[in-house]
Amino acid sequence: MRHVLLVGGAPRVRVDAVRYFTVAASGNTAVALQSHLFMNNCPSTLLLGLDANPTAVAQRYNDRAELEQALRSWIDEYPDGVLVLSAAINDYSVVSVASIRGQQNRVIGPGEKLPSGADEVTVHLKPASKVIDQLRSWGHRGPLIAFKYEDRETVLSSASSLRERVGANVVVANSLCGNVQAMISASGSDLYADRAALMSALSVRILALATH
Repeated sequence: MRHVLLVGGAPRVRVDAVRYFTVAASGNTAVALQSHLFMNNCPSTLLLGLDANPTAVAQRYNDRAELEQALRSWIDEYPDGVLVLSAAINDYSVVSVASIRGQQNRVIGPGEKLPSGADEVTVHLKPASKVIDQLRSWGHRGPLIAFKYEDRETVLSSASSLRERVGANVVVANSLCGNVQAMISASGSDLYADRAALMSALSVRILALATH
């Protein structure tokens, strides 16, 4: 049986010594999937961001660097394992942070804290490489399940494009409004009435990939 890695939550993106950006990602999808695998005696690892489901027993990552290191370590040990990447991973990294007060413009250095009383704060972001595009180059050969979350008008086509680009076995498509719940595979799109039905079908699909 293949080992399964379930990745949920979101990395923190550091702004200054005490502030960071993150995404409201609960990690509950990964937690629920692990419960199903446990009941079917399927070996798995749960990897969650620090801000995800606080009651779950899981390996934790803080920022993107820690997430990438955890993924690389798991791939080194289980290159043919099943990777379920439900985490909301940031597409941008911080280039610089500056505060403006009066006529003074101050750039905040690494490890510094933004001063109080600024009239304006500017955070300069730049695009970051996509983790999912690097998994195969890191040595992952096993089944991959990805997730796409966007507007209902585009989520199915975007999920299909993602599957082809990264060689995923399945891409789960969720619309922002919650009305589209689907799984995209090489055989086409399977639509589900609600989240519960989708999760049930996804659990069965992961177990099948792990046992073949």
